[in-house]
Amino acid sequence: MTKRQQSVSRGAKLAGVAGGGAIALCLALLGSVVPTEIFAAASPWNEVAPPQGATPGSRFYQAGYRTDVVDIPIPGNDGDLEYKIKMKEGDTVVYSWEVRGATNPELFYSEFHGHTEPPPGQKGDVTFYRKSTGLNEHGTLISPFQGIHGWYLQNQSEGAVTVRLRLAGFYELVPGQKATPVNE
Repeated sequence: MTKRQQSVSRGAKLAGVAGGGAIALCLALLGSVVPTEIFAAASPWNEVAPPQGATPGSRFYQAGYRTDVVDIPIPGNDGDLEYKIKMKEGDTVVYSWEVRGATNPELFYSEFHGHTEPPPGQKGDVTFYRKSTGLNEHGTLISPFQGIHGWYLQNQSEGAVTVRLRLAGFYELVPGQKATPVNE
């Protein structure tokens, strides 16, 4: 190879390295701007803002959620019990319960409600989310206030029944309740 060919070859290599570096720099600088535009052009979706206001579409918590499954015994002949959980305002719980040992849905009454914890000697506030008869219920609650939330359960049949309650979310169990933890 002649000196001239070597010089041209070194120049081409230098230009290639410099040009590649310039392209990489441009891509790096544009990378923070272009992906959204590229996504918008390439995607069949329009990006929209999430819901705002009193009921946003998502919630974020500092700690992980918990799960619990408990069996709650309810004696027959109008036997009743209130099963409670404690929640902060904005906390979420997903629940599902079913009555085992009953056949007539009209003979099992339930109320899903929440109440504040009033100062001594004062009245608190109570909110009823649902009052119904039936042998099961499934739902969610985003707590509208800090307080106690739970289920009043009444068995109007002659025989004893068991309510299996499944919970998941952000809450605390109220200690000392008549229920047996279940491992499913």
